[in-house]
Amino acid sequence: MFPQPRFVALTVSATLIIICLATATTAQTYQARAVRPASVTGDLNDIPRANDEREDTRANAGTANYAGMSITLDLGGQHNIIGVNQNHGRWPTHYPGAYKVEVAENADGPWMTAFEGAGHRGESRAVFEAVRGRFIRITATDTHGGADDWSIAEVRGGIDPGATNPRRIPARAPAAEASPRPQAGVAMRNIAFAFDQNLNTRATTDRPDYAGASFIFDLGGEYELSRVVQIHGQWPDDCPAEYQVDVSRERNESKFREVWRGGGERERSVAAFAPVITRYVRITALRARDNYHWWSIAELRTNRDEETVQRDEEDRLAAREIRQVNAQGLSNAPAVSDENNANRATTGTVNYAGSWITADLGGSYTVAKVIQVHDPDDRDFPGRYRIEVSDDGRNWRTVWTGQGQRGRSIATFNPVRARFVRIIAIANHDLEHWWSIYKLKIRG
Repeated sequence: MFPQPRFVALTVSATLIIICLATATTAQTYQARAVRPASVTGDLNDIPRANDEREDTRANAGTANYAGMSITLDLGGQHNIIGVNQNHGRWPTHYPGAYKVEVAENADGPWMTAFEGAGHRGESRAVFEAVRGRFIRITATDTHGGADDWSIAEVRGGIDPGATNPRRIPARAPAAEASPRPQAGVAMRNIAFAFDQNLNTRATTDRPDYAGASFIFDLGGEYELSRVVQIHGQWPDDCPAEYQVDVSRERNESKFREVWRGGGERERSVAAFAPVITRYVRITALRARDNYHWWSIAELRTNRDEETVQRDEEDRLAAREIRQVNAQGLSNAPAVSDENNANRATTGTVNYAGSWITADLGGSYTVAKVIQVHDPDDRDFPGRYRIEVSDDGRNWRTVWTGQGQRGRSIATFNPVRARFVRIIAIANHDLEHWWSIYKLKIRG
């Protein structure tokens, strides 16, 4: 009998971490080993510390209510992935109550679930049958109670170059990559009209007493969602008095959670909320407007349709003129505020963490939103970044921290007064893409 196979030993701060790979269903070869990710991004604070080869530093959730938060490991190339290990270091009780591990060949999916289980004190190890992929996503699905948050001192992926017949992730069907697809069994009539790119058609309840009516639509894959816009078109008054938006990664009624609740608005009803990773979206009318108007949607949009959503939101915010731009690590910085949409500021390298760009508004203004336009190089967005503001250009305060977004990176925060706005890249996106900004828009 051969001994149980293991990951190769990995020394971190003089501590030996051994990740056991033995499973009842899969036989790994002696080529199985632990690998350090090329980069780690995600929702946790100080995410680079989960990959700095030190057990006395950590990435952490910063809250005991971390269910739904996730991190993503980029292994830098395609591998036969067989596991992932979270070393909780000096915070052994800061393990996730339960978590899920998914694998993908590309950062934007599709994702295959490879493991679901409980976290463990000290180290949380997930072992599974080999999957061919590059990216590993760990998502906390439950807490374990108490005041402890989720902390990771070091995280490593497990690969097995000698694995035979690794599972392959099914390619996403072309239809699923297009626009959101309506689902069967919805409460509205002609729900497909809300996705047909035609403002002269509509999905509608056909009756004014529609409280409780709802429908679900599928994004076709897991994406970061922060906006859902109902365009009422030729029926501007057919908006719900109050409605709710719920999201879920699975089409399972018990998995949906509320992310927004509020009133509908004439012409356009906009639900804006903190970014979440989801696939399915449910909209439910809580209260009808009156005894006369129906609930009608000519077109439904999300933040994946940037131009439509941006036009709606930016109409409500004043554009702040950028008087001067300075940068470190980005060349051609003035391009972000000139009139030539073909110019860009760019790092020219994939290793840009620590680079920054500062906009001087020329005076003190209210600022509430910063938009980086990356198109047409839509994947040149920062892996993680923060927004800082200052009155004098010397003393800075952080107002927003989060992940970049494909096409446009949008940071929305509580209004503040400031003259200077600075964007600092905290983590690289991957090993292929630079950080590029064609236009920088500051709203307030």
